[in-house]
Amino acid sequence: MRRRFLVAVVTAGLCLMTYGSVWATGAVSVWVALSDTGGAHAEAAAALRAEIEQAQPGRIEWRVAHWSQFASPKPEPQWVVAVGIAAHRGMQELFAGDTTPPPLLSILVPRLAFERIADPARLRAGSLSAVFLDQPPGRQLDMIRLALPAVRNVGILVSRESKGHAPALEKAAKDRGLQLVTSQVDQSGLFPSLQSLLPEVELLLALPDPAVFNSQTAANILTAAYRRQVPLVGFSPAYVKAGALLALYSTPAQVGARGGELLRQALPGKSLPPPQWPREFAVAINRDVAHSLGLALDERHLGEQLRQRDRP
Repeated sequence: MRRRFLVAVVTAGLCLMTYGSVWATGAVSVWVALSDTGGAHAEAAAALRAEIEQAQPGRIEWRVAHWSQFASPKPEPQWVVAVGIAAHRGMQELFAGDTTPPPLLSILVPRLAFERIADPARLRAGSLSAVFLDQPPGRQLDMIRLALPAVRNVGILVSRESKGHAPALEKAAKDRGLQLVTSQVDQSGLFPSLQSLLPEVELLLALPDPAVFNSQTAANILTAAYRRQVPLVGFSPAYVKAGALLALYSTPAQVGARGGELLRQALPGKSLPPPQWPREFAVAINRDVAHSLGLALDERHLGEQLRQRDRP
């Protein structure tokens, strides 16, 4: 095990030294692999490119395409960016047999999905990193405390895959004087778990788990919560439009720009930093739902309060 780790570190070091020398002498080849060629993935990729081109115009040879278009690892790029989890999986597999794979930065990927398939050796060696799609637990619970200071019991629905969210959320909740109530969806289905959870909580926090929250279930979950007068906090503006009270999220452009910052810093031959949460974020409020609950909330004010708490 120790020998494999040392080999991985040395290999990554040689790889990064090579890319550093290329950066110093000329253009650098960067592949940007998209999980989807439009929408959020294209927006994130454009923001990443803009961030780098603003600082180093004309220094990058870009190749941007759907991940499936990269059928061969040759000619090998100096760096790879994957946008979305499908692209991450495809790029990691494409270079799996390469003894010196190019560094891979994944953006707009859910944390748990990334951690399930990320190559541990490459993570340790600094040749693999990510900017997550979802928000850090502390930021989520801070928003709840600021927006709804009277709330004490927060509920989450998890599947077998997303139950890994619970420990970090439980710690963040405890640190803020909140009680986290977790209900796992099992073979009996989603709605028995939801119906047992709602009477125990004052707020429902949605997690980016497609096994629980998806286009088939979201409307029914929102309806059931609303009937109980339990507000729902979502993870995208779409949930606010559908009836959630609040949403905390990072836009594709914000995630892409942060990815561009990390890549720009690493291009001269430095290791990638550890995977991280997005730095910038946005808050959305459904004013009709807030009014029905007797709440007066302001997106700009709430967002600024959160940013102040995020500052070191």
